[in-house]
Amino acid sequence: MEDRIKLGERGAKVGVFGNIILSTFKLIVGIVSNSTAVMADSMHSLSDVATSLMVWVGIRMSDKPPDEEHPYGHGDVEPIVGLLISIALVLVGFEFARHAINEIFTGVVAPTPLAAYATVFVIIYKEGMARYVLSVADKIKSPALKADAQHHRSDVYSSIAVLIGVSGSILFYPILDPLAGIVVSLIVIKMGFDVGRENIQQLMGTVPSPEVKERIERLALSVKGVKMAHNIRIHYFGAYATVDLHVCVDESLLLSEAHKIAHQVQRKIVEIPEISSALVHVEPFDVHHKEEHAEK
Repeated sequence: MEDRIKLGERGAKVGVFGNIILSTFKLIVGIVSNSTAVMADSMHSLSDVATSLMVWVGIRMSDKPPDEEHPYGHGDVEPIVGLLISIALVLVGFEFARHAINEIFTGVVAPTPLAAYATVFVIIYKEGMARYVLSVADKIKSPALKADAQHHRSDVYSSIAVLIGVSGSILFYPILDPLAGIVVSLIVIKMGFDVGRENIQQLMGTVPSPEVKERIERLALSVKGVKMAHNIRIHYFGAYATVDLHVCVDESLLLSEAHKIAHQVQRKIVEIPEISSALVHVEPFDVHHKEEHAEK
């Protein structure tokens, strides 16, 4: 758990301090190169600082131990934060589109080539940030950090739009800038909806992939004395999940022996990194279960 929190905080810190540096750099370049697009993009990076701070807080809070009011811990903080970030993505996308449409009607003053060179550097820099944070998010299974990584990637798309627009303003037609901005804003909006849907599914306890259930069933059946495992239910709390399942044992076993088997099944299941606890209900392997098992 401690390593997970440390890695998560490191990923969030990359977002916070990386975006502060990036926002400052874009603002200076925008002023020097006379590029309104680059200056506007610096505000986008500044908004990323706020979302990365939210992730940082979310990861810290999710590490709080269970209490009387939250018996399953505080893991749901992470998908809640991820949902807030998805809303931020959609809002940024709409704002970017509004800004681009406004430019179509007001016109664009061509910037200096410095704006294009700096934007190429920004794209490489931000893509590196997005990939690093996404790798950490996948490693520790953090929905909030994954949403933050997607937010970083939205900055890559916006910078690509800026590069196309700036280059078009310098070499060809100024209108290329706002048109590219509209296209990219739609991509960012879609990304926001995708991230939001994923976190809503976690909060609503959506059934995980069949592979997870199959793995739990195999682990339960690997315990000596377990003849059948069924009624497997999984509920996620952020990056972790609890499991409820029924196992069938020989009906002639003593209660103490059946209880021992249940504990062995629990220990097997919590070996899965994302499973924090397992509740095992023991049943006798009677005629009904034998028929059900035969059908499988």
